[in-house]
Amino acid sequence: MPVDALPANDWLLNAPLACGLAVCSIAIYVRGWRVLRGKSAATRDRFSSRRLVSFLLAWIVVLIALASPLDPLGQRMLSVHMVQHMLLTMIAPPLFWFAFPAMPMLFGVGARTRTAIAAPILASSISKLVLRTVGHPVVGWSSLALVTVAWHMPEAYAFALRDPFWHQTEHLTMFGAGLLFWLCIVAPFPYRRRWPRIALVPYLVAADLVNTAVAAYLAFSSTPAYGWYAEIGPAFGTDALRDQQLAAGLMWVPGSVLYLGGAMYLTVRSLVPSRATPRVRTIALRVLPTVPEARESDLLQVPLFGRMFRSSRARLALRCTLLVLVLLIVLDGLLGSPDAPMNLAGTIPWTHWRGVAIIAILAVGNVACMACPLLAPRTLLRKWIVPTRALPRALRTKWIAVALVLSWLIAYEAFDLWSSPFATAMIVLGFIVVATAVDLCFTGASFCRSTCPIGQYQMLVATVAPREVRAVDADVCAQCATHDCLKGRRAERGVELPGCGLELLIPKKSGNLDCTFCLDCVSACPHDNVGVLPVLPGADLAKASWRSQIGLLSARLDFAALALLFAFGAIVNAAGMTEGVVRRLDQSAREIGLSDRFAQAAFVITGVIAGVLIVALTAALSRLSDFHERFARLSFALLPLATSLWLAHFLFHLVTGFPTAEVALLRVSYDLQWIVSEPDRVMSCCAPAPAWLLPIELLALSVGVSVSLGVHYWSVVHMHLRMKHAMGASTVLLRWAPGAVVIVLVWAISAWILFQPMEMRGTFGTS
Repeated sequence: MPVDALPANDWLLNAPLACGLAVCSIAIYVRGWRVLRGKSAATRDRFSSRRLVSFLLAWIVVLIALASPLDPLGQRMLSVHMVQHMLLTMIAPPLFWFAFPAMPMLFGVGARTRTAIAAPILASSISKLVLRTVGHPVVGWSSLALVTVAWHMPEAYAFALRDPFWHQTEHLTMFGAGLLFWLCIVAPFPYRRRWPRIALVPYLVAADLVNTAVAAYLAFSSTPAYGWYAEIGPAFGTDALRDQQLAAGLMWVPGSVLYLGGAMYLTVRSLVPSRATPRVRTIALRVLPTVPEARESDLLQVPLFGRMFRSSRARLALRCTLLVLVLLIVLDGLLGSPDAPMNLAGTIPWTHWRGVAIIAILAVGNVACMACPLLAPRTLLRKWIVPTRALPRALRTKWIAVALVLSWLIAYEAFDLWSSPFATAMIVLGFIVVATAVDLCFTGASFCRSTCPIGQYQMLVATVAPREVRAVDADVCAQCATHDCLKGRRAERGVELPGCGLELLIPKKSGNLDCTFCLDCVSACPHDNVGVLPVLPGADLAKASWRSQIGLLSARLDFAALALLFAFGAIVNAAGMTEGVVRRLDQSAREIGLSDRFAQAAFVITGVIAGVLIVALTAALSRLSDFHERFARLSFALLPLATSLWLAHFLFHLVTGFPTAEVALLRVSYDLQWIVSEPDRVMSCCAPAPAWLLPIELLALSVGVSVSLGVHYWSVVHMHLRMKHAMGASTVLLRWAPGAVVIVLVWAISAWILFQPMEMRGTFGTS
């Protein structure tokens, strides 16, 4: 398309009209704002200076989007056009609503106009019906979703670009849909909420899902989606495909941060009680004690479930039951079919358990460690064998765990552990024997603390879980002198109730690191003051403060190394299963003359080392605090994003490989002569990925990157406060930017992985 074919849409012609509307609107608002502030102290507080600033900023954003050089540039570059859309749908609308514009605009038009014209119109039944309808959250969400999807369809997008009238209509509908969408979220006075605040969390998450789907379509398209930019780009020296990918990134990451950040804020406001100033529920009869609000949200107070997990015997029974099931799987791995898709040891551990475990942890807390069958032999044998030696202090670090986790990642890729039921069974038996031996030689939960690679993984996932084990009432702990939660106690009838095997003192404990959710502290506390309570996911990572047994988290390089191994291990583990990477590794191994195992091991090691170097170089860019703290904090900030990739990865296997469990069970039944016909191996073929799976994976990744960016931001704020440096907004953002770039880079690599064809391990076939 020739450059002179661009439609005439000179922003200099649009600017006078837009500026005129802005000036008139601002004048009316300011007049009404001043009138309202003069009425009473209540209205002066409600219509503070922040409302006026918000209104001015909203108009500035609109003018930048529609009456600046941004408008003609949007016809040349998709990324610039996307910025316009984001300003009109995500930035300007909430700013307008934060200004509480309804009352100032009414009082700004003057008393005569207000009483003679505005009041009768607003009082009419038709107006009330219209306002009730357009103000409903369903209308707001549907409007924004429809506008976002419709205008980003190639045909509609090209049509709007060619016709100035429809181009302006596109922008007007986007701005209007944005106003309707954000209305129920901001709820500006005198708007009345139609839904409870917590109901707006799925409202925002669903909006992000739509935003993510459109952005992903643009990001991973192999050709330009819009022929307009493909034709006109070369005339302006623009690569249309790269410009499209930039536009997708702008839409995806900032959009997810806005939507999901708002959802997390609403969740905290709705569900998580303040720990600094706990509220209480009071009742009329003073003779009855007040009940801390935290107790009401305690998972251990849930009927049946809570009663079961408060009981040490019930927890032991659960672990023993799971131990029996594990031993049956081991038995099948040793004696059953050597074909992995037909064997319980080849399917349950690798396809089903991993997916179920991470979902359970992210839904509740570290229940995977709490129900760990490895704890059962230790608990039973310690009735006769009582260890007296503590684990040497030199071994109470995470360096052994780091080495074991890295070895696990290498062995998994190099030796295809998932393909051998016998090897899987021997590994599980090895875990049982080593865990029992270590914990019978040393006091406490030494294996869980420093050795178990699976436990380290699960505790790192739990750092972004919605619950943690902590004190219900801090005042009760302050008055306790026995510290039974740590040391244990002798209960009635001489029953010994052990304390925390990881030496975590409940009043000084913070977060889920090094907490296995064994709940021994719950049974040991004589005041019934330990619960499983709500917590803001990731907030503990941002503080990285001092905590029991761990010390100052931001100074622990062993924890930082484990976090980085968790983060970049997620990438190499998922990428190592993509068709392109597998093919490239095989090709490289043949060209160099090395074995496939060596190439796969080198891939894991190289990926992890590269990730560590990137984080180290990024931490070295700042001088805010010492290098160790910057390195550790950025490492912890990557945990939420890494967790989302592990979730997406294991969810894929769980959904597509779910039928393998049935086939393995049928094969076991045939071996035991419970059924007459052996199942065909082809029945264990992986199921096709359903259409909803990829959007869910991308949504999980969007949540992860949003939380990681937030954790990193608050980490920078904490460092500023601790170092007592000047903390202007621009300074914080400048310190935050390098780490944010690393987080977005990890997100981009993770998103690319999800779009690649996956090698389906442990099933008959690939997907």
